[in-house]
Amino acid sequence: MTNPEELKLLFTCSDIDAHVLKEILEDNHVAAMVINNMNSGLVAGFSGGLQGIESKVFVANKDIEKAKDILGEFKNSFSNENRD
Repeated sequence: MTNPEELKLLFTCSDIDAHVLKEILEDNHVAAMVINNMNSGLVAGFSGGLQGIESKVFVANKDIEKAKDILGEFKNSFSNENRD
């Protein structure tokens, strides 16, 4: 999943939520990648970045439909928590 043409943006959210979603996707055999500008800046050698920048979750084109189903369940889990 290193070729950018093979990747599809699934969701944009906080960095914490992005990593939770990535774990859920990978638990369901969907490879995922989280990209955010802060980490990109740190890797490039800059000493810091802006906190609160949203992260983007990417998956392979071939897995996008399965990933969307999992994303729907992920989003529903937040609305169910608010009802309790």
